[in-house]
Amino acid sequence: MSLAAKYFGVSLDRDMWLIALNCIVVVNLAVWGPMNETFRAKFIILREEQGEKRVLERVRSLLVVTLGVTVVLISCLFAFPYPIARVLAPAYGQEQITALVLMLLVVAPSLLFDQFSQLGISILNAYNSFFVPEISNCVAALVNVVSMVLLAPHIGIYALAVSYYIGLLLMLSLVAYEVYLRKVPIFSGGIKIRLWDFKPFLIYALPFFIPYFFIQVNFLVEKSLGNLLGEGMVSILDYSRKFVDIPINVLTSVLLTMLVPVLSSRFAKRDPVGFLADFKQIYQFGFLIVTALIALLCTSAEELIGIILYHKEQMSFEAILKISDLAIYYAWSALVNFFYIIFGLALLATNKGKIYAFFGVLAQLIMIGLNFLYYQTFGVYTFPLTFIVAHSVSAAALFVYFPYPHRRSLFAVTLKYLIYLATVVVGSYLLTGLIPHSVGNYMVFITNGSIILISMLTLLFILRLEERLFVVQYWQKAVGLIQKSRSRK
Repeated sequence: MSLAAKYFGVSLDRDMWLIALNCIVVVNLAVWGPMNETFRAKFIILREEQGEKRVLERVRSLLVVTLGVTVVLISCLFAFPYPIARVLAPAYGQEQITALVLMLLVVAPSLLFDQFSQLGISILNAYNSFFVPEISNCVAALVNVVSMVLLAPHIGIYALAVSYYIGLLLMLSLVAYEVYLRKVPIFSGGIKIRLWDFKPFLIYALPFFIPYFFIQVNFLVEKSLGNLLGEGMVSILDYSRKFVDIPINVLTSVLLTMLVPVLSSRFAKRDPVGFLADFKQIYQFGFLIVTALIALLCTSAEELIGIILYHKEQMSFEAILKISDLAIYYAWSALVNFFYIIFGLALLATNKGKIYAFFGVLAQLIMIGLNFLYYQTFGVYTFPLTFIVAHSVSAAALFVYFPYPHRRSLFAVTLKYLIYLATVVVGSYLLTGLIPHSVGNYMVFITNGSIILISMLTLLFILRLEERLFVVQYWQKAVGLIQKSRSRK
């Protein structure tokens, strides 16, 4: 983010890159997103019911179908780039459309590499390999950053495309190598493939194609309306969302890779007590992450964004303020997004994906309608506000449908942690308000972060939350290690 701000700021070039890349991401998620989200749960259920050999035959079929469909999608993008570009950027003139078309054609083949990487990661997760896929992702991201630094001064905005491809290819290579090292027997049955063997994965994911489709429509609507609001607004929206999306995507990744397989296993073994215990543990942990995120952005958004994004030659102070304001709105959207995702995944793990899908569609339809109605009234602030409204409705409905009769105990937990969140945010906001801004962004940010951390730890004990036991446990371990070190000396 910092490098993108340094080299491209909120320019027209970066707007075009975001529009083109989002188009590819939208197509990928609309077609393969439901399968990627449900693959782990269905793989585990099929392995329990049909055995490993049979489920791997189905995976081989899925890989072949994925290759064929993705190649067709890329071909369509190459065949009709101009009509697609005009839909994506209605405010652009002919010269800008031509540049956008070129960018679309450059990034289109990434569909194939990205989808096979996602499938490889899902397969590894199904075999209880969680860390290597995430490390591969991290290594690929670091290489992506280095490539951008080396190439941006020479080829401009296309450095983002080249570095993106380098990162994707590296991640795919690392994931494939890990599959090989763990001896996952994907091709142990030979190359004979029955095409329709992938059908159970498709049927299980089927309810999610409609919400995923509308999610992607909503993304396109947001980018198109942002384009109508003026040059650079697409970039401003992207920067402001990133500060929330990055930690929430990490949290979502944890939920998908660890929570869904565990809950699916509990459901398959008919263990409601274990199901609730595992769910509550991750639920409460997620609450702490969201609390820290909201408190940090409510108290220090301007300082954090100023540190990361401010570059005099590309990013104005007015743009920083706009991004900071939007980031605070998006921070609160993270809370309802967390509710929506975790309750939805609990339903997914218990074969109630249709309910999750229905309310996912409802949230997207509400957002699309409200965005069209109010984007001229509230400008860029429309998008976080409509997200909060729409996902609050769906999250409340998903809570009502939570599997097993445990809603009362979950409601008590939710209320307790909401009190914790509100107290931390309000207390931190009041205390950090006493810090003079004249000491500089870095000092203010460090001081505010320390106040938030102390507030969170203190309130864990005051409200007697379960996580205080982990704090005590780690403190005792740290003290023990210090004492051992001293005794050795």
